[in-house]
Amino acid sequence: MRLDRRTAIAGALLPMALLCAPLPAAAQSFPDRPIKLIVPFGAGSAVDTIARAIAAQVAEQTGQGVLVDNRTGANGIIAAEAVAKSPADGYTLFMPNDGIMAANPALYAKLPYDPIKDFAPVTLTSTVPLVLVGNPAFAAKTVPELIALAKAKPGSINYSSTGSGSAQHLAMEFFVEAAGVKMTHVPYKAMGPALTDVIAGTVPLMFSGMSNVIAFVKDGKLRVYGVSTPKRSTAMPDAPTIAEAGLPGYGYAAWNGIVAPAATPPEVVRKLHSEFAKAIANPALRAKLASLGFDLVGAGPEEFGNLIKTDVARLGKLVRVAGIQAN
Repeated sequence: MRLDRRTAIAGALLPMALLCAPLPAAAQSFPDRPIKLIVPFGAGSAVDTIARAIAAQVAEQTGQGVLVDNRTGANGIIAAEAVAKSPADGYTLFMPNDGIMAANPALYAKLPYDPIKDFAPVTLTSTVPLVLVGNPAFAAKTVPELIALAKAKPGSINYSSTGSGSAQHLAMEFFVEAAGVKMTHVPYKAMGPALTDVIAGTVPLMFSGMSNVIAFVKDGKLRVYGVSTPKRSTAMPDAPTIAEAGLPGYGYAAWNGIVAPAATPPEVVRKLHSEFAKAIANPALRAKLASLGFDLVGAGPEEFGNLIKTDVARLGKLVRVAGIQAN
């Protein structure tokens, strides 16, 4: 469950040989019209936040608009299918997360897209530490207390997420597996109601992206148990990792990235990566998104493609072993 491969990917941040290599004439004029970036989550979600920030920077660099198109529903399947069937010209892109690309193939017997065959990886935009938060009135105040309570009353503790196979769900399933406990998943269709019910105490716990909960933590409306990644986050430096807080060896980070339809010309993919990697390297953008809990990466098509293949196997195994089923 450790994230050594992501550390290696981060070390490949913005490979200058790729960014500086000459491009064919056709790619040098790309883009000459606006690009559509389809995001499979609603406005204000963690993925939408990073998509809009990066899109604005790429638009400034290229002089062409990058239009974010939010297409929600069906665990990202609607958006994924739309992009997979779009013209492979580089003007329609997709920003999925690890759940859509790596967990969905194990969740659904039949998908209208193949995460490896139907897309050309462009760049891994970021890894996303998740934070385990709970209602302040919940009986368990620490990770050891939570584990002890879950062992004493198997299945009695509920936790929310934005749906089966979502990053929030996967993070908790890794927790359950590592702790050797049983808890009950309560899936929601969106982050808003899932988080609202934790704040209200209807459901005591959930994993969430930091950008969604920082303000509530500061206001005392949520308790922090720990951060999912092996290292602490600069966005919440006082929050321990889950491993530090009482579950040694635990480590999970969600990720998101940008892909294009599979037949997109390699030179166009290279140009897209160049522009998105340049945007991700922008110091002001990096500082802004780091404050919200996003660890920007910018790795290239090969590295990102390898990560997708690795996680299709890793998350697929988790889905099968945990018996996770689609909502």
